[in-house]
Amino acid sequence: MKMKFTKKIATILLSVCLIVPCFSVMALAANGVIFFSDLETSVGDEFTITGTAVVSGDVIGDATIHMTYDPSYMRFEEGDGVNADTDGNLTFKGSGDGSSDRIEFTMKFQALQEGSTRLEQGDATVTDSAGSSVACEEGYADVTIGAGDPSKIKDVASGTSVTIDGQEYTLSGDFSDSMIPAGFTAGEITYNDSTYKGAVQEKTGLQMAYLVDGDGKGDFWMYDSSDSSFSPAEQVVISDTYSIVIFDAGSKVSMPSKYSKGNLEINGKTFEIWDEPDRDGFYVLYAVNNDGEESLYLYDSVEHTYQRMETPKSATTPDKKSASKFDAILEKISDHLIWFVAAAAVIVILLVIFLLVSVVKLHNRNRELDDLYDEYELDDEPQRNPVKPIQPVKAEKKSQFKKRQDDDFEDDYDDFDDDFDDDDYYDDDFDDDYDDEGISDDTRNVDEFDDYFDDDDFDSFDDYNIKKEKRKKGDTFEMDFIDLD
Repeated sequence: MKMKFTKKIATILLSVCLIVPCFSVMALAANGVIFFSDLETSVGDEFTITGTAVVSGDVIGDATIHMTYDPSYMRFEEGDGVNADTDGNLTFKGSGDGSSDRIEFTMKFQALQEGSTRLEQGDATVTDSAGSSVACEEGYADVTIGAGDPSKIKDVASGTSVTIDGQEYTLSGDFSDSMIPAGFTAGEITYNDSTYKGAVQEKTGLQMAYLVDGDGKGDFWMYDSSDSSFSPAEQVVISDTYSIVIFDAGSKVSMPSKYSKGNLEINGKTFEIWDEPDRDGFYVLYAVNNDGEESLYLYDSVEHTYQRMETPKSATTPDKKSASKFDAILEKISDHLIWFVAAAAVIVILLVIFLLVSVVKLHNRNRELDDLYDEYELDDEPQRNPVKPIQPVKAEKKSQFKKRQDDDFEDDYDDFDDDFDDDDYYDDDFDDDYDDEGISDDTRNVDEFDDYFDDDDFDSFDDYNIKKEKRKKGDTFEMDFIDLD
């Protein structure tokens, strides 16, 4: 009896042990679910499918969900955290906010033709807040596409082969908005007369293309539509809110001659850079920030830091036809700074010498003048007989002037008459002399007197009187000065 009771207890315990794992498996299987929204649309219209991953009774952690769709019915354009692996295959990667039991994401498509199609979930990995894996039921979305406007369908090519430096790439549009570098948005680019999905920077007009290599790894490259060329690009995160995209400047910048151009590998990509001549391990490269501002950056290859720097004054952009003469002079000065400093020093020294010589000469001259003043006592007493200015002679009436001339002449004549006495100077000898000349007292008359004296003698006498009168009437005064130098 006791033996039978023991067997019953063992049977019950065994049954419980077998039942408990089954309950745990069922609970694990029913602990998560993934579902998508169904919808109806028309040809040419764009539509959005929303996906949701839910962890029941817990906080969701991370989620990775693979999906497939028929690309002949709809074309993927962009998605929140969704990456287009290949045409018809999508992958979502995201994390919860730490408080919610679900994660939602959206995907934008364009309807290409009428009919019914389905977006289906593939493999999925979902974790809870503790990081434990949660099994989720598979979901899907049914899409019904009706008649619409086929002209709305964008002619976007995909899968074009591109060769860069001997390596083959595929120009693809299968990428999500989350993959686009900061400062760029999804847009269209034109390559070989065909339109492709790419990324554009509205402020600068820069364009980027998404290229996939032979191993299926995709990345963004800078694209120049003017010559259909591709160049490497690398996004560098500076802070939580600031980032830059490094790329080759090409002809955008012309650096001064002291900066030598070269190549440098950054994060596995090779970029054109300039060596910083004043510091080892520092390089100048070109980049655009997330605000759409292009600039030069100083890169520290040791600490891997980036610092925005001012463009050298002699550097020019293609928008400017040529550098100004002032910039050219500044560049020459910077390149030959030592020689310019030496020339400036020589000029300053010469100016100082010239000033010293001028000061000494001026001092000596002042001293000579002081000695001269002391010798003639020019400073000690005023001049005893200063020269009085000549007052201008006022004009007199003609009658008064003639009267004064006559009075002067009579006075002179009286004096002359007194000086010559008849007894002393007039005698017979004098008369005899006249007689010898043939002129007698009886025959002496005015005509003979005129013949004896020539008219030229009176003319010269008149000239003398005129000159004398001018000297009396002149109103100018001439003085000779002695040059003390």
